[in-house]
Amino acid sequence: MAINVKQITTDITLELDEEVISMADFQKATDNFLGLVKELSRQVTGNKADSGEWSVKVYSGSAAVGVMPSAQNLNSDRVREIMVSGIRSLANGVRPGEFSDKAVEYAKSLASLFKKSKVEPNVRIWSKQEESVHVVRKVATEADNLLAPAYEEQGAVDGILERVDAHGKMQFVIYDVIDERAVKCEVTESQLQQALGNFKKRVEVIGTVRFRKDGMPVSIKASRIVNFPDKAEIPTLAQMRALLAGEAST
Repeated sequence: MAINVKQITTDITLELDEEVISMADFQKATDNFLGLVKELSRQVTGNKADSGEWSVKVYSGSAAVGVMPSAQNLNSDRVREIMVSGIRSLANGVRPGEFSDKAVEYAKSLASLFKKSKVEPNVRIWSKQEESVHVVRKVATEADNLLAPAYEEQGAVDGILERVDAHGKMQFVIYDVIDERAVKCEVTESQLQQALGNFKKRVEVIGTVRFRKDGMPVSIKASRIVNFPDKAEIPTLAQMRALLAGEAST
């Protein structure tokens, strides 16, 4: 059921104007909407966003969920602006500068709701009562194009090794230490054993890297995994000075 625009009291509101909404679709919509709010907040504040900076409101009488900023949230207007303009840009095949990979994925999921419906679903995001953007299915199509690998070459990626998976294709995921961008790594069984020994540690993976059109790595077929030394194995500044002093005296 559509929301009465005059009753909107939240800064950013997700509206699901459908007659019948399954529990799975409603949960998926809510999770991805709130995830998008949190991720854009993180991008705007430089990774300093706190989920406590937003309060959530569920509207009675309609399938709508909204968020409003807490008193200490000084970036809510900016988040609201880039969410609405960003969804429009994605529908036109243009990646918004503030949209990380996670943000694009969240938007894609919102545009993929109600897959069984043969008509365009009525999913909207409202900026207060001022304007709304229709999250059309084309957003999901363009998001796929933006995130899809376009070419491959030999190279290397590094990050924190997480999410080891041996179900079907053997792989793990590493996350960039700066922006937490995920890269899937395809490995052999022996390499998977090495990966397990380096779980939650930083590694460099060398092999055939698949890149997106913008040059960002998407995945890699590993030929070698290089372990980064643990912090305990790295000499302190005092130890390095002592080593250098010893070399100088010989």
